[in-house]
Amino acid sequence: MTTRRTSGRRPSRALPGLLALLVGLALVTACGSGGRSGTGPAPGAPGPAPTPGTLAAFLGNGMSFWDHGSFGLDRAELLPDPDAPGGTVLRVSYPKGSASPTAARDDNAAEGGTQAYLVLDRPREALTLRYQVRFQPGFKFVKGGKLPGLFGGTAGSGGEHRADGFSTRFMWRAGGAGEVYAYLPEQAGYGDSLGRGSWTFSTGEWDEIAQRVELNSPGRADGTVAVTLNGTEVFRKSGLVYRSTPDLHIDGVFFSTFFGGDDSTWASPDDQYADFAGFTLTEE
Repeated sequence: MTTRRTSGRRPSRALPGLLALLVGLALVTACGSGGRSGTGPAPGAPGPAPTPGTLAAFLGNGMSFWDHGSFGLDRAELLPDPDAPGGTVLRVSYPKGSASPTAARDDNAAEGGTQAYLVLDRPREALTLRYQVRFQPGFKFVKGGKLPGLFGGTAGSGGEHRADGFSTRFMWRAGGAGEVYAYLPEQAGYGDSLGRGSWTFSTGEWDEIAQRVELNSPGRADGTVAVTLNGTEVFRKSGLVYRSTPDLHIDGVFFSTFFGGDDSTWASPDDQYADFAGFTLTEE
């Protein structure tokens, strides 16, 4: 929900540093097929929390960390997992009672999840983000929560729509129902729920989720978003307006995951986790 904004400037195009590149060679991931079972490392297994450099290296694709609106890197860890694409997972924890930053600030909820912006080496007009997500066995979805998606400009979240930004995070809803949770410049209020219930996330096994965003031509409502789950298209929406200026592009990945929702009724009822792996970005 509400994010701490450290800058309103457009993201830097700097490439990851030497450390991130070296770590990336060790943590390189490849996209695999969804539906594979396996709980992965046991909860509480020791693993290093990602730094900005190692997070950028894990997500790969030539991206670099943008120091803007990030939180909760200490609630994530990089763990070896032979069941994971590439053999390594990024495990994000959602502590009992945790929800969004807004709920933590205004409703006394615990803090949970992880958020970071990763920027591309150059802007794009159309892009497909694909990754693997595995919710722990028996994961309790409650009312919903956020999952990574694409963004452009200064993005948008927490009820704040910006003329110079957009974002297309995924959400899970009650029972694991999926949707695209879009912040678009012409909206007001919270994000727009696109395709809710068009697919359902699994628990205890990998799902391969992908979104393809094609920006609109400025002055025309011809933008699109399409979603595939485990290789099958499950949702498509056209007629979207992502921008009113040709200066706004797709800038990177909005890695954002937490429960909520703007109050504690969205909170995780137990200590829970989800694993992420196999991030790829393609223009085709």
